[in-house]
Amino acid sequence: MKMFSGHPCIGIAVVMLVAVSVLFAGCTRPTSSTIPPLTGSPSATTVQGTPAPVATWVSSSLPYGVTISVPADWTKQDLYTSGLRDYGTTTVNIANFYSPIAILGDPASYTSLSVDVDPNPGSDFEKYFNDATIAVGKTYGEQMEAHSYTIPISGYKSYELIFQTPEVKGSYIFTSTENGMYIFSFRVPNKPQPVKAFQAANVDIYKSIRITPPTVVVTQHR
Repeated sequence: MKMFSGHPCIGIAVVMLVAVSVLFAGCTRPTSSTIPPLTGSPSATTVQGTPAPVATWVSSSLPYGVTISVPADWTKQDLYTSGLRDYGTTTVNIANFYSPIAILGDPASYTSLSVDVDPNPGSDFEKYFNDATIAVGKTYGEQMEAHSYTIPISGYKSYELIFQTPEVKGSYIFTSTENGMYIFSFRVPNKPQPVKAFQAANVDIYKSIRITPPTVVVTQHR
């Protein structure tokens, strides 16, 4: 894995050579070579792989001071679970969002968005992001290609890791705040129609993110 520095690109170009093992759903480390269908996903709302028009968006308030907007036809899953993620760190998964399927008859052709928080990321953001990038490369295998960029999220310094394999495309945003690291993980099967739907929603979703980290109140005793 080679890492490069530049502006606005901050970090990575990865080209690997052998087969990849991926698990599309969720944030945890893959255990299967297939992309599973979404359990409990909404029924198909598209015809011949063409995304249905989305008229409205909805805003969701999440734990740890996160507000995010997604298309109204996406499904929200409220969570509060801790686990090892595919970027190599144990974080708190506070919510997941799932788009409708993009290809009629293909229950795995949806976009997922996982929202995680690491309350204790340490003080070196660059090292955190580089370590996460290396872990993603190990997770998704040696066919992964990746690039990274600096982007603004709610006024906080953020790095975006964009990667793909023959099976999956992802866009992971790491946002460093004074009270923790926020990770927004988009994933979609690497097929034309799901990727098209993913790209149409991705930018508007991450531009909608607002973060107001909770402050720790210290009670003084006499």
